[in-house]
Amino acid sequence: MPLPATVIRRFQAVPPNPRETDLYGAYNKLLNYLFPPDSAFTVVPPQDLVDSDSSRLDFAVYHKSSLVFGLEVKTPTDLMYISSRKLADVHMRELFMDFGEKCPIPTLHAVSAMGTRLCFYQLDTTDVAAEILPRWIPQNSTRVIDTAPAERWDCDILDANGEQRLRAVVDEIKEACMNIPHA
Repeated sequence: MPLPATVIRRFQAVPPNPRETDLYGAYNKLLNYLFPPDSAFTVVPPQDLVDSDSSRLDFAVYHKSSLVFGLEVKTPTDLMYISSRKLADVHMRELFMDFGEKCPIPTLHAVSAMGTRLCFYQLDTTDVAAEILPRWIPQNSTRVIDTAPAERWDCDILDANGEQRLRAVVDEIKEACMNIPHA
């Protein structure tokens, strides 16, 4: 099922060389469509979730009072720079460190969006030894290593594949939340 025209139009209204904040309205509309306000989910727009810059998240989706999904927004230009992708990747991993053990569902999902390009992250919260996916690529202190290759942002939310991948994650989250005791 394609995204509603209202969501598509909001993405189309983003200026050609957007700032991160120019993308917030489109992602806010998208997330509120996927996690409706009249459900047990709440989409929390940009704010500091804790007192640390490392845990700042552009959008958080809560089921009741527990974080079940996060989305970080960067500009399309950030995708061109190794350092910008590295910072986004590190930030996503810090999110999992801060919220993974508190997540009430078996898998905590998050998305790094650079413009409309998406990179999907996940952590099995039932396994204390689980790795965050995609896997970490170690850096080197004397050589340039691309620790977050641009190919990880491998789909576009405005394309059928990107929409289907995001919907699959959302469906998994919704199903898992239905199985939370006392949900």
